[in-house]
Amino acid sequence: MNRNFLSTALSLTSIKALASALLLACSVGLVHADADALTPYRAHYQISHDGLSTKAERILERDGDHWRLSQHAKLFFFKVDEESKLEVHKGKLRPLSYRYENNVSSKKNLELTFDWAKQTVSDKQAKKPWQKALKPHFSDQLSAQLQLREMLIKGQLDSQQNQTVVKRKGKLKTYGISRIGEERIETAMGTLQTVKLRKHRDGSSSETFIWLAPELNYLIVKLEQREDDELYSMNLLSAEFDTPPR
Repeated sequence: MNRNFLSTALSLTSIKALASALLLACSVGLVHADADALTPYRAHYQISHDGLSTKAERILERDGDHWRLSQHAKLFFFKVDEESKLEVHKGKLRPLSYRYENNVSSKKNLELTFDWAKQTVSDKQAKKPWQKALKPHFSDQLSAQLQLREMLIKGQLDSQQNQTVVKRKGKLKTYGISRIGEERIETAMGTLQTVKLRKHRDGSSSETFIWLAPELNYLIVKLEQREDDELYSMNLLSAEFDTPPR
């Protein structure tokens, strides 16, 4: 990747770097040990790389019987918007739809539909529409993060967990998530005891470390993505939680 991130901030390579750092954030709300007890929240983060930084907002909200997770970031005039809609099925979260948009390169946009009745996942808005068989463990980038939160709260992530994410053109990527320990860190919201996770994909030089605070019900407070000599970081600035839904 180009090291001069500031001067090339609007290049596709730099856009991809910013979007990747944003996508890797783990969305975890203030919840009880049950997927039905999710609590809406709004959190703000700072994403940094090589002296340049921008802010991102993430929102989890109720949408009728479903949940909607969205995130928004802007770098100069480049904007990234994402949204995932989920439902609770047999006590577990699963995706219904996912949308990714940026205002610079439309070919990077993605609009997934998870049709559980027909057992298909598709992107019919793509330049070359596609459809493939839907497996129970498939998810999109954002719903995978909520599923990870669910596993942490239920104590189901003691060692290793794999997640399969549907990408552009129907490509699948499987990531390994491992719990590697605990660490006390300084944050904008004070000193917090955290659980530290590692996210990695076989054959990739990139690895991500994620710190989540149990006392904030496993809200992400810090993230670092390392790829070769590059380092991208994301840090929690603030978070607001709504009253738990009835």
